[in-house]
Amino acid sequence: MPQFDTIIKNGTIIDGTRVPRYRADLGIKNGKIAKIGRLQTSDAAQVIDATGLIVAPGAVDLHTHYDAQIHWDPYCTTGSWHGVTSVTLGNCGFGFAPLHAKDAERAMLALSRNEAIPLEPMRVSMKVDWETFPQYMDRLERMPLGINLSQLFPISPVVAYVMGGFDEAKKRFPNEKEMEEILQHFHGAMAAGTVGWSTQRLISRGALQRDYDGTPMISDILPDEFYLTMARALGESGGGFIQITQST
Repeated sequence: MPQFDTIIKNGTIIDGTRVPRYRADLGIKNGKIAKIGRLQTSDAAQVIDATGLIVAPGAVDLHTHYDAQIHWDPYCTTGSWHGVTSVTLGNCGFGFAPLHAKDAERAMLALSRNEAIPLEPMRVSMKVDWETFPQYMDRLERMPLGINLSQLFPISPVVAYVMGGFDEAKKRFPNEKEMEEILQHFHGAMAAGTVGWSTQRLISRGALQRDYDGTPMISDILPDEFYLTMARALGESGGGFIQITQST
């Protein structure tokens, strides 16, 4: 039996630890790097000659807005073309779950304005067959992805979902019953595999990242107590990440 599944030979290794680049071979076994060094006497089922090439870990892009693009571009180009192998979706508090079908295009309009994604490709390629966040996560799981991804729980969609729509959610803050429902959705999302929650708080007059009509996002106008409650809920769920795009 070969010692390794794959050997990458004669590559220039840049490992991201600030060690100067160096020439070496790299042996892979069971999907993991098993050895780095001079492996000329070792055998493998596959040998890749990386002479003149860089061998490096895949980059992780923690802040992306591939939420729509992933539905027609499972490689998340151009990120993957430049070495990105893992991305995080759902940043800045906007995304596509939970979502009533009637609000799908409304969510698309916000993404189109802020990320310059044309509306028509979203209409054509995003078959919104989910409603809850676990259903959305299941949809992502079933897609033939060419890249690793993690998903944040965006604040604006869930508030709109619970309060009757995006415009309704801007007229007042969630009441106690609605807040309980929001927390239920969040805990369900965490159980389904999301890694935390995200929001945007850009309330200055010069803020460019706005809703499709130029008004603030739902998340922009929510009070501090809402976010403190969400932070406590994250701790109750076992912990995770909070991503905030914040005015200073």
